[in-house]
Amino acid sequence: MSDMNWIPIEEKLPEDDNYILLSFSNFGLPEVGRYEDGNFYAGDDDKPFIEIGIFVNAWMPLPKCYGWEE
Repeated sequence: MSDMNWIPIEEKLPEDDNYILLSFSNFGLPEVGRYEDGNFYAGDDDKPFIEIGIFVNAWMPLPKCYGWEE
């Protein structure tokens, strides 16, 4: 599970259109979202977090679903 560490956005940004787990500097709960065209979005929302005043500070890949084979 070494790939399950938070990655600060200053070190590396995620690939576009992949669902990831997001951490915020001004909100206490992580959330599933995506990175697209230079912005972070919640799930399938069209409005980026920054437009509502929530700032992403780190991200990590989502874990695989329990029992799913690759």
